[in-house]
Amino acid sequence: MGQSKALRQKEAIILFEKWMDSQHPPFRLSSKRIYQVLWRRFLEWLPTQRLNINTVNEVHIANFLSSLEDTNRQQRERYQLVILRAYEALQAQIPALINPTASQQLQDMHATSWRDSSSNQSKQFLTPEQCQEIIEMLEAEQQRLALEHHSLTAAALWKAHRNAAVIALLLGCGLKALEVLSLRIDSLHNNEDGEYCLDTGCFISFTLQEQLALNRSDPQDSTIHAYIQDYGGKHRVLTLPEWAIPVVLSWKQRLEHASGHQLLFPSNRVPSEFRSKETMNPATLARIVAGWGSEHGVPGLTAQKLRNSYGGLLLEEGASLSDLDSHMGFVAAAAGSSRLAAEWRSFKSHNC
Repeated sequence: MGQSKALRQKEAIILFEKWMDSQHPPFRLSSKRIYQVLWRRFLEWLPTQRLNINTVNEVHIANFLSSLEDTNRQQRERYQLVILRAYEALQAQIPALINPTASQQLQDMHATSWRDSSSNQSKQFLTPEQCQEIIEMLEAEQQRLALEHHSLTAAALWKAHRNAAVIALLLGCGLKALEVLSLRIDSLHNNEDGEYCLDTGCFISFTLQEQLALNRSDPQDSTIHAYIQDYGGKHRVLTLPEWAIPVVLSWKQRLEHASGHQLLFPSNRVPSEFRSKETMNPATLARIVAGWGSEHGVPGLTAQKLRNSYGGLLLEEGASLSDLDSHMGFVAAAAGSSRLAAEWRSFKSHNC
C-alpha cells in the first residue's frame, strides 16, 4: 500500500489498533478505548475538510486542535499525543506514508499556538438577563416550529430541534460538552416524583456494570475520559427545569420517531447498522452552539460558556460549593466549584 493510494479511514483504524495490540507492556483496556475514540474523532473530522490520511499536513492538524473550542488543555494534549502515536504507527507499517506530525511544533507538548483558547483562560459567563433571553428565544422557537413544521423539510426540522435541545441541556443542566455527545436517549426519564430527569451515567457503549465501576474510579483509569472532561467522571442525576422540558421532549420524540438511534445526539440523521452508535465530533458541537448563538443574536456562544452560566445561576439561587460539585460533576478535591464561584463574583462585579 503506497503513498499514491489513499489510506481509507477503516484501514487507518485497523492499523492503529494492530499497533496498540503489539505493544509491550500492553495498553490498559481503558487507555486503549480512549485512544480509539480520539483517533476516530480526528479521522471523522478529515472528510469535513475534504482531507484524507494521505493529504493531511501539520497546518491541518493544528487547525483540528484549534477547532476543539470546548475541550480543555489536558484533553487537547491527549488528542495531540494520540495523533502523534497513530501516525508513527501507520508509518511503521506503511513506510511510504508521509508523517505530517514530524514538525517540531506538533512534537512539542508545550507549544502554545493552539492551547491559548478561551476555555483555558478565565471562565466566561452570560448574565442572568442574557440567560433569560435565551430561554425566551428557545420557547418562541418551539412555538414557531410547531406552526411551520408542515412547510419545513425533515432535515431542517431535525437540525432546528436538535440545536435547540443542545442549548437547552447545556444551559438548563450545565452538562459538559463531551457529555452531550455520549449520552443515550434513555438518559432522559421521569423519576418517582414525576420530575423529568437526565442521568449522566447513561453512556453509549457502557454496560451498567462498567458504568458503576468507572463513574467513581481512579481518574487515571476511567474510560469516561474518552467522553467527558472531568477527572472523576462524576455521575449525577439532574432535574430539567420546566422551560427546558418541551424543548428536549420535542427532540427526543423526533429521535424516537426516526427509530434506530441510541445516542441522544447522534452524528447522522438517518441511522444504519454501521453508524447507529457513532458520536458527534466535538468540533461539530462547537459549531452548533456558535451557529445557534449567531442566529439568535448571542455572538461568541460556546458550550462551556453555557455550562459556566448554569453554575452562575445556581450561585445566584444560593447554591453552596458542595451543591455545585453535585450538580456540575466537579470533584471536590479539584477545587473546580470554588474557582467557578470566585470567577462568577468577578464577572458579576464588572457585568451585572
